[in-house]
Amino acid sequence: MKQQPEWKLRYCEAHKINHARKYPQAHKDGFYSPPTMPKYKTANGLTKLICNFLLWSGSHATRIASSGRIVDAVERQPSGTMLTVKKYIPGTTRKGTSDIKAIIKGRAVDIEIKIGNDRASEFQIREQQLVRNAGGIYEFIKTPEQFFELYDRILSL
Repeated sequence: MKQQPEWKLRYCEAHKINHARKYPQAHKDGFYSPPTMPKYKTANGLTKLICNFLLWSGSHATRIASSGRIVDAVERQPSGTMLTVKKYIPGTTRKGTSDIKAIIKGRAVDIEIKIGNDRASEFQIREQQLVRNAGGIYEFIKTPEQFFELYDRILSL
């Protein structure tokens, strides 16, 4: 039987401890199911994995949606006809804002997820410097292993 990577064991253990804390009687009675593992090789999956772990471990974490959105709008045509069209409304989040904002052991932590060949933009590098200058932590994370290394480093501060 193939052994699980350490980070998967830690992820599952955090879920189990959180379940026992949140639902003590159900946990005591054996009503526990292990978590579904997010597809951590995608940006969405790794973001979900990190946010879940942090929340289960007593930290604060929130996913930041920095892109804009598409909405239905009514537009008058030159002929006077009113048409429903799709319009893009840009987001109001500052360019370079990280994918995850967290507080770990009282420290402000920004985590930007980068999968595969995805690289940091000039805005993200500038934001990283601003966060660090303010005493926070801003890191680029590509894998669960990198995240757990960062997490352990923060806990040891």
